[in-house]
Amino acid sequence: MTGLSTSTISRALKGHPDISLSTRQKVNEVAKALGYKPNLGARSLRTQSSKLIGVILPKVDTFFFPEVLEGISEVVSKQGYYFIFLQSENSFHKEDELLELCMQMSVEGVLISLSVETENVDHLLKLKNNDIPVVLMDRVLENGMFPCVNINDAEVSFTAVDFLIKKGHRKILGVFDDPRLEMSNLREAGYLAALEKNNIPFYESQVLRVTVPKGADAIISQFLDNNKEATAIFTMSDNIMVQVYHVLINHGLSIPKDMALISISDGKAPNYFHPNITHMWHSGSEVGRTASTLLFKYIKGEALNDKYHYIPAPLQYLGSV
Repeated sequence: MTGLSTSTISRALKGHPDISLSTRQKVNEVAKALGYKPNLGARSLRTQSSKLIGVILPKVDTFFFPEVLEGISEVVSKQGYYFIFLQSENSFHKEDELLELCMQMSVEGVLISLSVETENVDHLLKLKNNDIPVVLMDRVLENGMFPCVNINDAEVSFTAVDFLIKKGHRKILGVFDDPRLEMSNLREAGYLAALEKNNIPFYESQVLRVTVPKGADAIISQFLDNNKEATAIFTMSDNIMVQVYHVLINHGLSIPKDMALISISDGKAPNYFHPNITHMWHSGSEVGRTASTLLFKYIKGEALNDKYHYIPAPLQYLGSV
């Protein structure tokens, strides 16, 4: 239809400077009229570059992970890449299937937050063996093979609980997520270390591990009834903080007069409540930006020796303590 050669049309569609502006306009007009779209699969085979990143998350809810995706999108777009988001539903089996899918789609790198069922990172070796860089973020497992981006879970929890102690609290409850998650155990370790450092006795009844979201309110309510002398609660995440907050209100307890509340948070949820919740600010967008920036350094072949990349999580002192 244009009377031009295939090679000229190809260069015109790519905006090559050797092709005149009028020719480029003519080719693009005809392409638009015909509804022509380049075959990205064929292009990636020719260029050996799919310009595609795989992002595997356990489950996206209201908190944290939406901001992680925003941070990833910001960096990926600037690099001229795209990303495909896949959800493992907290299943190791599905997580493994999604890794296979990423390989089939010829992704150039993978960002992954591990499922609650994942016990090691051996299944990620298939990517490494195919020269596909991998960066773990937030839900990670300590390993010597893949870089990790998260906060220093134990240190951040220690700082939060130590802050409560400095404010005069002695009977401090801790509410943690599924103990199968390494982050749950590290954050609990930080909680315990703060009590020990301040010579405050610990009793197992002061800790609650919430493994089932449904029905958690009743479990938390019973936990409070069993610890009526407590004056403060540390929660390890926004999901848990929201549940604890509602249970406290339903119990007729005033925050912070009757009970202080502090959490690790993405910084948004604390402002939905009155009083605003004091928290250690764990920025999801910063995790996403840092992890994807690191991934592109690996894609470009830069040698990086540091396996752990900690995101700062500063204290935000608001009204709940």
